Amino acid sequence: MLQVQNLTIHYCGRDRVERTVLDDLSFEIDAGETVGLLGPSGCGKTTLALAILRLLPKTARVVSGSIQFGEHDMLRADERTLQGIRGAEASIVFQEPAMALNPVMRVGDQIAEVVRAHTAGSRRTWRRDAELALIEVGLDEPRMYSAYPHQLSAGQRQRIAIAQALVSKPRFLIADEPTSALDDTTQAEILNLLKELKQRLRIALLFITHNPALLVGLADRSLILNSC
Repeated sequence: MLQVQNLTIHYCGRDRVERTVLDDLSFEIDAGETVGLLGPSGCGKTTLALAILRLLPKTARVVSGSIQFGEHDMLRADERTLQGIRGAEASIVFQEPAMALNPVMRVGDQIAEVVRAHTAGSRRTWRRDAELALIEVGLDEPRMYSAYPHQLSAGQRQRIAIAQALVSKPRFLIADEPTSALDDTTQAEILNLLKELKQRLRIALLFITHNPALLVGLADRSLILNSC
């Protein structure tokens, strides 16, 4: 499903000096497989996640290598192709839901917007799909659809972000440290939710973390990324 070959990425700092963040990185992920990516802060884990979906900031430069997602060459695909992939075929859940959620928009409508972006239909069908996504992540209370992010707990907001990422039934999910900002109990709940959703939806999962204990019972295999 995903093949990264000889990927090297540099960042340009304020001093205009380029620094290597990822150096000659290669790995593959098969359909339905869960791969853990383990490494310390600053080793380039989030850079890799953003590179896969072509979401790198302007300060980053892909020096060499390739990223192949299915039949798509992600580094050469045009923006229209990328828009069709992001959310529909491949999605990401960030460490902090604030990166994915609009604070002044009801969370149910935010999930429905993802459906609207990738499927034809009516407001009623988009809302229905969003409501089903909320139920799937364990937020089945009627009030949830109309809630704003600030009215929810950190764990609930992360569940919303997961619902948003999976509502269009992608075949590949990147989870970038999705539990590191949560307390131990909520962390365990989110991990169990991801395991259940992965099995139910039969998706491939790249789980990024700095904590090897989180990969026990979750990952089929793990990769270790060292700092450059």
